[in-house]
Amino acid sequence: MKIDNKKANIILTVLIAVSLIISSVYMFTKQGYHEDELLTYNLANSSKQLNVDGGWNTYDDFNEYLSVSPDDRFDYAQVYQNQIIDASHPPFYYALVHTVCSFFPSAFSKWLAYSINIFAMAGALVLLFKIGKRVTGNNLYSLIATGAYALSIACITTTIYLRMYATLTFFVLAFLNMSLKLYDKKNTVNIKDCILLAVIVMFGVLTQYYFILFAGLIGLVFLVFKIKEKCVKDLVKYIVSALLGAGVALCIYPYIIANVLGGNRGLGSLEFSIDFITIVTYVIYKLCTYIEVLSKDLFLGQIWLFALCAICAAGFGVYFRFIKKKKLGRKAMFIVVPTLVYFIGISLLSPFNSDRYVMASLPLVAMMFTFAFIKIFELFKNEKLRLVLPISIVLACAIGFVTVTPYYTYGKTNLYEPKTDKCIFVGTAMLEWNKCIDKLMQYDEAMIIQTSEMSRTLLDELEEFANSRGVITNGKIGELAGAYMFNGDTDKQKVDSMAKLKTDETLKDAGSVTVYISRLANNDDIINYIIDNTHFNYYELIQQDYSFDEFYNWYDYFVETESYCNVYRFY
Repeated sequence: MKIDNKKANIILTVLIAVSLIISSVYMFTKQGYHEDELLTYNLANSSKQLNVDGGWNTYDDFNEYLSVSPDDRFDYAQVYQNQIIDASHPPFYYALVHTVCSFFPSAFSKWLAYSINIFAMAGALVLLFKIGKRVTGNNLYSLIATGAYALSIACITTTIYLRMYATLTFFVLAFLNMSLKLYDKKNTVNIKDCILLAVIVMFGVLTQYYFILFAGLIGLVFLVFKIKEKCVKDLVKYIVSALLGAGVALCIYPYIIANVLGGNRGLGSLEFSIDFITIVTYVIYKLCTYIEVLSKDLFLGQIWLFALCAICAAGFGVYFRFIKKKKLGRKAMFIVVPTLVYFIGISLLSPFNSDRYVMASLPLVAMMFTFAFIKIFELFKNEKLRLVLPISIVLACAIGFVTVTPYYTYGKTNLYEPKTDKCIFVGTAMLEWNKCIDKLMQYDEAMIIQTSEMSRTLLDELEEFANSRGVITNGKIGELAGAYMFNGDTDKQKVDSMAKLKTDETLKDAGSVTVYISRLANNDDIINYIIDNTHFNYYELIQQDYSFDEFYNWYDYFVETESYCNVYRFY
C-alpha cells in the first residue's frame, strides 16, 4: 500500500494534532512540578533572591522569583547571567522561556513554558517523518513509525516536562535529518546546506550539552561512510560547518567548556571514592533502570514486552543478515548506531537515573523497533496480515494511556488547599524549598528555615535501597549521595537558622501553622524543637512522605516534589 505526499502530509498533520491534544489533556491534570521545572522559570526570568534564613516570604516574593517583572521584560543579559551562576546548562532554552514569559509579566503559569514544547514537538514529529522517509523512501512506513512515537507515553512525557528536552529532541532530529540530506549528495553540498547545518549545531549546543554527544555519534557515521564512498569534499564541508556552528556557540557562551568538564554541579566537584564491585553492580542496576524507563515510555510499562520485541527484532536481524544475506542499509545505520550508543552511554554515564537524559533518543528508538517489525511483516505476502502492525501500534498506544501514567503529571497531594495562613519550611543545605515553591506561595506568608541536623537514617536507607536492587554498596552509595547533596562542600552543613523560631514575633501571633519538614532533615528532632521552643503544643500529620519503594531510583526520591516532605499542622 502506497500513500502519496499529499495524503501523507494530511495524515501527519492529524497525528501531530492528536499527539499535542493528548499532551494538553495531561497538562490540564498536571498538579505540581519537578524541581527543575520550577528552576526553569527562575533561571529564565528572575534575579530575585528569597529570604531563606528565617525571614518571611509573601506570595509576591515567590511570584517575583518565578516570573518576569514588568521592568525586566526581554532582559536577556539577566538570563545569560543566571546561567553563568547556575553553571549547568547553556542559555538558549531559557531565553525562549524568558521571551514567552515577557509577554505575560508578573505571571507564573505552566502553560508558558509548555507553549515552547508544543512547537518543539510538532517540529520534531515533522522531522521524524522526514527522517523515516529518507531512510525507507516510503510514506506509509514513515507514518507508522512517526505514529508509534507521537502516540506514545514517551512523546507525551517529553512534551509535558517543562525543561529543554523537547527542544533538544527537535535539534537532534534536525541534525540527523540534515546529515541524511547531505549524505545523499555526492560532492554537491552547497553553501546553503552548510549554513543550515552550522545554525542547527549552534542552537543545538546552546540548548543542551547532550546534543554534542548525539551529534558527534551521527557525525562519526557520516565520516565513515563518506570516506568509504570517497566523497571527501562533502565530508570537509560537513565537518567545517559543524565546527563553525560549535565555534559560534562557544563564542556566544564561552562557559560551555567549564560546564561540560565540571562546573559547580559537575562530578569534578564531588569528593568521593568508589570500589570496583560497587561500580559493576551499580552499572547493572543503571542499565536495568533505564530498561525500566524505556519499557514505561514505549512498551506499556511491561519489561517482558520490551524483552520480547527486542529479541524478535534482534533475532530477525540475524536472520536477514546471515540467512537472507541482506545488510542493514547505510541510511538505517544513521539511526541505529547513534541511538543505541547514546542510549547505552547515557544510561551508564548519566549522574542520575532519569528518563529526561534519554528523551532525545526515544523517537529514534520507536522508529528502530517499528522499522524492524515492518521488515518482519514484509516476509508475509498477505497484505491484510501486514495491517496487524499499525493496528497493534494503535491498540498498544491506547492501552498505554489507560494503564500507564506519564511522568511529571503528579496530582497526588492536597497541599494546594492550605490548612493555615502561614507556613514554615524546614530544610537543609540542599535548599529543598526550591522544590516546593508552588505550594509555599499558596500561603499568606512562608518562612524558610535551614537546619544543620541531617536525617541520621537517610544514608542507611539509601544503602538498603541500593542493596535491595542488587548493588553491592560497601557504604559507597551513601558516600556518593552525600557528596552530591553538598557538591563536595561540607561547610554547607553548618547553616542553621532554627533559633529564629524562638523569637519571631509574627509566629507568636499565629494560632496555627503548617510545617514542611524535608526528608533530608531529622524529622523527630525538628518536631521536638518546635514543641519545646514555641507556643505550639500539638501537631497533626497533613501528608506523610512516601517511601523509597515507590521510586525506581534514589534520585527521583529526592526530587519528586509531591513526596518530598512530611507536612504537619502545629497548633
